[in-house]
Amino acid sequence: MGSLGSLLGRAFGGLVDTNEKQLKKLEPLVSRANELEAACVARSDDELRTTSDALRSRLSSGASIDDLLPETFAAVREASRRSIGLRHFDVQLLGGIVLHRGQIAEMKTGEGKTLVATLPLSLNALEGKGCHLVTVNDYLARRDCAWMGPVYHALGLSVACITGRQDDANTRPSFIFDPQYEDPSGHWPRLRPISRAEAYAADITYGTNNEFGFDHLRDNMVADLSQCVQRSLHYAIVDEVDNILIDEARTPLIISAPSEEAANRYVLFSRVVATLRRDTDYAVDERTKSVHLTDDVGIPKVEHMLRAQGLLKGPSLYDASNYGLTHYLQSALRAHVLFSRDRDYVVKNGQVIIVDEFTGRLMPGRRWSDGLHQAVEAKEGARVQSENVTYATITIQNYFRMYEKLSGMTGTALTEAEEFDKIYKLEVLAIPTNLEYQALRPGSSLVTAENKDEGGYKYQFYTQRDDPERQPVYWRRKDYPDVIYRTEEMKFRAITTEILRYHVLGRPLLVGTTSVELSDRLSARLRAEPLRRIAQIMLLRRTWMAKNKREEDGRQITELQFLNGILDLLNVSDMRKMARELEISFTPEEPANLERLLTEMELPTECAPRLKAALEGGIPHQVLNARKHTEESQIIAGAGAFGAVTIATNMAGRGVDIKLGGDLSEDMIKSVNRVLKRTGHPDPYDLRMEERLQALRQVSPEHYSIYQADVQAFLDYMSNMALVKELGGLHVIGSERHEARRIDNQLRGRAARQGDPGSSRFYLSLEDELMRRFGGQQAEGLMLRLRIDDAVPMEVGLVSRLVEQSQTRVEGANFDVRKHLLEYDDVLNSQRKRIYGQRDLIFTKDDLHQDVIEMLATEVQRRVPQALEEPEGPWKLLDWLDQIQPTLNLGGALFPSYSMRLLLEHLTKNRGQYTSPADVQDALLRLAGDSLQAESEHIQRSAETLLENTRQRLDEQLKERAEALDTFFEGLGLEEGEEPRTPRQLLDELQSMVHVPLRLTPDEQRLLRTEPRQVREAIRQQVQAGVTAQVVTRLLGALERRLGESLELSPDQLPVGDWDALSEQVLQALQTALEERRQRLLGEGSASASPLARDLENALAKTGQGLTSGQLLGLLLMMPQGSRASFDKKTHRRVMTRTTRLTYTYFAARLLKERSDEQITEDVLKHLEAAQETMRRAWGGGEFSRLSNARLGELDPRAQTAIRLALDEETCRYLETAPLNTLDRAQALLVVDALGRRALSEVYRQVLLGVITELWVDYLTQMEALRVSIGLEAYAQRDPLVQYKSKASALFQDLLSAMRLGVITRMFTYRPRDLSSVQSELKRTGSGVDEKAARLAEAQEAEPLPEEAIETVENGDDEASRPTDEREEGLSRSQKRRRRRH
Repeated sequence: MGSLGSLLGRAFGGLVDTNEKQLKKLEPLVSRANELEAACVARSDDELRTTSDALRSRLSSGASIDDLLPETFAAVREASRRSIGLRHFDVQLLGGIVLHRGQIAEMKTGEGKTLVATLPLSLNALEGKGCHLVTVNDYLARRDCAWMGPVYHALGLSVACITGRQDDANTRPSFIFDPQYEDPSGHWPRLRPISRAEAYAADITYGTNNEFGFDHLRDNMVADLSQCVQRSLHYAIVDEVDNILIDEARTPLIISAPSEEAANRYVLFSRVVATLRRDTDYAVDERTKSVHLTDDVGIPKVEHMLRAQGLLKGPSLYDASNYGLTHYLQSALRAHVLFSRDRDYVVKNGQVIIVDEFTGRLMPGRRWSDGLHQAVEAKEGARVQSENVTYATITIQNYFRMYEKLSGMTGTALTEAEEFDKIYKLEVLAIPTNLEYQALRPGSSLVTAENKDEGGYKYQFYTQRDDPERQPVYWRRKDYPDVIYRTEEMKFRAITTEILRYHVLGRPLLVGTTSVELSDRLSARLRAEPLRRIAQIMLLRRTWMAKNKREEDGRQITELQFLNGILDLLNVSDMRKMARELEISFTPEEPANLERLLTEMELPTECAPRLKAALEGGIPHQVLNARKHTEESQIIAGAGAFGAVTIATNMAGRGVDIKLGGDLSEDMIKSVNRVLKRTGHPDPYDLRMEERLQALRQVSPEHYSIYQADVQAFLDYMSNMALVKELGGLHVIGSERHEARRIDNQLRGRAARQGDPGSSRFYLSLEDELMRRFGGQQAEGLMLRLRIDDAVPMEVGLVSRLVEQSQTRVEGANFDVRKHLLEYDDVLNSQRKRIYGQRDLIFTKDDLHQDVIEMLATEVQRRVPQALEEPEGPWKLLDWLDQIQPTLNLGGALFPSYSMRLLLEHLTKNRGQYTSPADVQDALLRLAGDSLQAESEHIQRSAETLLENTRQRLDEQLKERAEALDTFFEGLGLEEGEEPRTPRQLLDELQSMVHVPLRLTPDEQRLLRTEPRQVREAIRQQVQAGVTAQVVTRLLGALERRLGESLELSPDQLPVGDWDALSEQVLQALQTALEERRQRLLGEGSASASPLARDLENALAKTGQGLTSGQLLGLLLMMPQGSRASFDKKTHRRVMTRTTRLTYTYFAARLLKERSDEQITEDVLKHLEAAQETMRRAWGGGEFSRLSNARLGELDPRAQTAIRLALDEETCRYLETAPLNTLDRAQALLVVDALGRRALSEVYRQVLLGVITELWVDYLTQMEALRVSIGLEAYAQRDPLVQYKSKASALFQDLLSAMRLGVITRMFTYRPRDLSSVQSELKRTGSGVDEKAARLAEAQEAEPLPEEAIETVENGDDEASRPTDEREEGLSRSQKRRRRRH
């Protein structure tokens, strides 16, 4: 161990001192684990299985997790040796320590990273928080769980895996290792299916990065805490860490789904917009290409249609609750008004295809964003393709940064050490291979030697220290210099020739490419025909050179240049002609040609049959790329077999080793180890394969016993492996340099695994992408000037170094891209943490009353001062308060809205004066008159404002149309030389410009073409009159909709030329209509003749003497409701429709005038808190009645906690054996309050979660749109990131405000779809309520409610916070009758 520093220096070319020092510090821990191994070996299987429990006990007693490391590692090593026949090497313990410390262990391919991970996973699992092993695909997750499962099981630990592939039940399957389970399919015999939550509850969980990340997002979307599956993110090891944390870091994890409702909404809004009229319902700005609804006509009209569809929420279209609707509306407006068929798009085969505005070409596959394409599809009646709605998103970086401790392992991490450090705070430590570790330790029998091969290339190997002949025992990989060609064609020929040569020899080949397209091209070259063509070229070139006594000197040969063209385009006739001139056969399979080819390719004579077979039938090979993802492991497992050829796209992150001779299962190795152990070998588990073979040869076959088949398979495998080793092992060919050095290094790293022989070579061309990007043109120009033959390659170290420098620059640029992406996501990530944190708090907090009250107080304190600053503010404030808390019918009591409470206070000030029903009727009629007067004054003020605004808009529109008219007539004088248009065409163009229908006589139309000046003034007058008529029509329509009845006016009756006179006439008509309505409702001369008076008289006759507050509230609720006779055009019958006769809001607003901001705020909050208390009592009463036969222990935990907090300990002990209905009245009321508080908290929980989820999804859409558009800020010389942060902060504050408002809007009116979701659960159901329970329920009902709560009256509003049937559940028949009579 003392020579570790020199080992690292020699093995890795002098790594930084920091790496050496840190690894040296770990040596004592490895030594301590070795010392403890003997004690672990002496334990029985049962004793070993209790190791984890014993270590956990020590951990809970105060020992640190680091204190337990040596003993845990020793136990894991022994468990692995017994269960799967693999014993951890010392260098693997070193890697395990690095992983435990939260660092990245760079370990070469084949060094057993899967086995290494069992060490830190077993150690950190002792803390009971769960550990994750992150793999690159589902296959590896299952394989490693099943493979390493026996190790964990031997230690008493549970291990599970999660996968992303959905099963028949459309669920994502999860499995736990169970040695007793037999899979019916036979694929994974020890993996038993379990739920997702059970998989995460295991001590150790294997899975892919996508599944871990998606489960985190799904957990933050659930509506019930029981639906969450993940535990806290404690500790994770990321396998192939560079592939996951770097390569996949550009793509965020996104959970989205097609919105079918959205598709239907586009169709609905298309129909809505189709009914709108230009310049009446909407206006168009041609300069900015925008369209918007008109305030006076368009908006009210659309609101009316959406309200009829049940879509409109809140008071107006542009209320925060209707944000989603405005998106569909604006998209539909743009589609109908601004985008035209056969100009901006065409409809072809039922699909909308965009037309390029510059070239006029069709652009199939392209779609407009922001819902515009869907809106156009709806407009044209095509199938609306559903848009995806993002529900949750997070980047790979930010997900993994949430783990308390993170580590990783891979074969190539040092080149990305800077990114790992800056993004993840992970340090990279290079771990030597086991061979290097063993060879360079003090006293080792191995030494490093160097030699040259037949090509003159130097290579290194390990030999015995005492071997004078220096025979290789183990090898280090030969990395040949890069071979560079000018053209890609010649590079592919050289690669194909090398593949052919080594395949004929039987040496396995791995060919790496950078794209699927390159893999397919190389695969095509290995067919028989291209191989034969290359062989023909080789024959022609060799024979020509020999006949003309020429040697290859790199210069172009004119006679042979035609052979350097594209292989598929070569002129075969010219080649045949040359063959005849050279007097050779053109068939490469003929014996003489085979002999020439063997000589040219430096192949032995015995290879002739394999060469002939390849030329006739092609080279058998496997192609590994994205299309064969599921076959990945099987393809790689066979890549080291004799004669195997494998073409792979990007070998990074495959997670499977290539073994020389083919694949050998671990079960076979275990069988061989058992045979050796039974025959007396002291330690078969720590042997190398060659040593295991020598030991097995000393065993008589009769001792093979039941392991005969496995032993024979092992012997065959070793024979094949020896043959492949003799040929030189796996040879790796790189067809192009990847832009990341580590990808090239991982490809090379597949060769020379664990001391096996192997080599690698990269083939480049000056036409490769990396070469083109970084100076390949200069080198190509030099080769052309020097007339270098394309068939002659270059081996120039300078070019290779330039390539590596280019890779470094690209890696830096890619790092900047990922860092830039992270900088943007960090903004959203901080917001995401806050939102998800609030969700977690909502799930776990028992009582949410105070949180909701604080939100309510914040909003009220904000709104009241703002409302009182505006003339129209008070009535808007009351309107908002009545929306969030309307009059509530709570089964046994009415609770008035705030406006109603103000009116009640106004009426009851002089309540003592009401000595008869007639006095009450007079008071109510006076209130109705005051309300009508206040509403009339409001309507008149609004009309005056509307008239003034309309006048300004009319002036603007007249000016715009005059400019358009001038433009048209000026354009007529510029048409000289063009084909004259017909008068009708000119008229159509003019009408489209001024947006007014024009009526011209035939003579005027003729003059429009010949003498336009003569009709200009007449047209101007028509335009002015038309525009004015449109504006006045919209004005009258808006006033009539506001009034609710006709003004009996038409534009023809009004002096449109004199706006002041028009305004006066309109206001007079409005005043007349208002006065008529007043007379109609209140009566002329005799109040008893009015509809209101008759209704009041009938209602008061039923009340009897002693009018209660509840009855008075009922009368107030009745008065605005009226009916009107109308004629149904469909049924041709007279029908009665409900109408609103009067509105209290404007009069109630006057009652606030004498109060200050502070007084109103305090009064409003007191009123709303009383409403909340009344709801709590109502819920509690119903719950108590339902649960009255239950004992305390039979309730769910939350209900038990609520009751225990409300009652003293003695009473709680009493309730363990007695039902709730045995409590006295005072105690019962305490329980009622506790149960009501608990039920109402569950209601608030659903409200809060629903609002957060709904608005968060909308917010993600906004943030994505912001991120896409923010780049335009750079044109204004502003930093886009700074602007993004600023705007994101403002949007987030708006989100929080919208969430607060959303909760407040629903807190008094929300109705759970499933009552059981907010009710307390019973372990058993009672048989009913006995007589004593009934008496207690009656006593609870008699308990006075807050003074604002008023008992139910016959004429009360039917708006209930809980269903009456549910309120009556558990009551006796007599109680129900009394309740209903009351």
